[in-house]
Amino acid sequence: MIESPESHELLEVAPGYRTVLLDDGDGPPVVLLHGTPFDVRAWQPVVNTLVDSCRAIRFDLRGHGAAADTPVPDYGRLADDVVAVLNRLDLPDVHVIGHSWGGQIAQQVALDHPQRVNRLSLICTRASPFPAFAAAARGLRDGTADVEASLARWFAPDELAADAEPAATVRAWLHAADRSRWADALDMIATFDALAQLPRIAVPTDVVAAEHDGVAAPEHMDRIADALPDASFRVIASARHLAPLQRPDEVARTVLGAHP
Repeated sequence: MIESPESHELLEVAPGYRTVLLDDGDGPPVVLLHGTPFDVRAWQPVVNTLVDSCRAIRFDLRGHGAAADTPVPDYGRLADDVVAVLNRLDLPDVHVIGHSWGGQIAQQVALDHPQRVNRLSLICTRASPFPAFAAAARGLRDGTADVEASLARWFAPDELAADAEPAATVRAWLHAADRSRWADALDMIATFDALAQLPRIAVPTDVVAAEHDGVAAPEHMDRIADALPDASFRVIASARHLAPLQRPDEVARTVLGAHP
């Protein structure tokens, strides 16, 4: 079980937005943006490797973890939050790493604040709409959503039957998640559309897909890589959507390619 950072002090990143901010390790700074409905804990297996070479910075995004009481706004505001964290830490530019919903926020940061990003890593994310998530959001709000269905997309049947790690931890996180905030994030993913803007992102970008990801499918992520001027594309064999939790060493090695 990955321990909760509940003992950490909450910091005000922006008016009305207080959150956990973790800053570990030494070296080139990287900012890690988690997916929904997760929080900073979802990056811990990757951070365990990164801290030997990098300064790993994480914070709970609005509506998630310690910031669950804060409404989830638009992508522009979420991108501004990343810049607010950089300003607080006196960092002019960083390597921004995003997984899933966090990968979409990472794209927005690179589009809105290009001078603050020196490298980008997009892991199991999308750059065009995924309308099916609008129905999933409605189910979360009206109480008809099946949390176990999400687990079935992310884990093999034998992993769920055994209730082993990380499936057991993820199951607990999903059942504890704020469903309203989760729904807000899924609505955003349902309509996110940045593919045509990606040629504006000039920094080197790692595009990392999971072979068995049914949402951020390798075919779609290959399109993302093709749209970016300076991108490398990799598919993690036999992996699923939660690659940072399920295959953290491989994700970390990809990220560390920029920070040997």
